[in-house]
Amino acid sequence: MKKYLCVRDNKVEAEWLPRWYKVPFEECVFVTDSSWQNKELIMLTPLPKGTDYVHYLKTLKTERLLNGI
Repeated sequence: MKKYLCVRDNKVEAEWLPRWYKVPFEECVFVTDSSWQNKELIMLTPLPKGTDYVHYLKTLKTERLLNGI
């Protein structure tokens, strides 16, 4: 089952994001355009240098729970 939408930008390929966020590669859908939206998937994007990706993912999951998605 797919849970994450990995979106690349002009510097980082989407395939790197599962490693940085520490999520299973098999649970990801990889796209090149952020306009592709899916409310069922958590969107993962490259973050500024020095950002704690694991903490940010926890924040995204908490927001989903609070919003009832």
